Amino acid sequence: MADSPFIFEANTQNFTQLVLQNSRQVPVIVDFWADWCQPCKTLTPILHKLVDEYRGAFILVKVNTDQNQALAAQLGVRSLPTIKLFKEGKIVDEFMGALPEADVRKFLNKHRTRPTEPYRQQALMMKEEGDLAGAMSLMGQVLQHEPDFHEAALDLAGMLLESGDINQAEVMLNEIPETSVAPELMQKLRAEIKLARLKEQSEGQDTSALEQRITQNPQDYAAMIELAKIRVAQGRTEEGLELYLKVMKADRSFGEDAGRQGLIASFDLLGASDPLVKKYRSKMFSLLY
Repeated sequence: MADSPFIFEANTQNFTQLVLQNSRQVPVIVDFWADWCQPCKTLTPILHKLVDEYRGAFILVKVNTDQNQALAAQLGVRSLPTIKLFKEGKIVDEFMGALPEADVRKFLNKHRTRPTEPYRQQALMMKEEGDLAGAMSLMGQVLQHEPDFHEAALDLAGMLLESGDINQAEVMLNEIPETSVAPELMQKLRAEIKLARLKEQSEGQDTSALEQRITQNPQDYAAMIELAKIRVAQGRTEEGLELYLKVMKADRSFGEDAGRQGLIASFDLLGASDPLVKKYRSKMFSLLY
């Protein structure tokens, strides 16, 4: 048994106290294991590492199923290792098998109670009400108290981007471990940062020469692709998507299908929730099939 204040060993006699009663104060991870179980030996060090890293956000209770067969059967344990997570005296989640550390961390983070969560929510509300500076200040204080509160770090990175500080937003985003927050949220903010940089670069850019080239030669696909990039970056998104679509429709071989590639890159930048993405993805597919 690891020498840790957050790890305990349970049996039939002390299970109620160690697990059910403690789970009314803090989430309890129960690890059903056995000496002969090889996957258990893979999972054990991961559980020990994380429960120590979280410093009391969870406690880990280990149950040797060979010595406590009736208890394991009573709780529906059918294979090893089995992990059950208790809150308020009840099982609220579980998994079986030896998951990678990233997946175990994700499992735990779903149920982790953060002392600063109310302040994070307050900061998000301040942002919604228009007090961006106050929201950033409060979110910064949240991270001072809990530096590993990666969801709050992602929130603050988004606020920094909204304030116009693209560089600091990117620095903060890059410091967040890849497996610590939902990957779709990380991807969304990365796309927003990239789009913000493109807008910054294209701001005030004179496109009259490109427009003249297209007017003089409606088959100047290189000019269309370049103008499409600028229009998307400038926020004149539909104009840019129409140009990409026009090139795709006219010549799939140009620039190794540059029209379609431009559409796909734009979809990644805009995100799946953008209504224009749905509209132009449908148009693109109608050309493909």
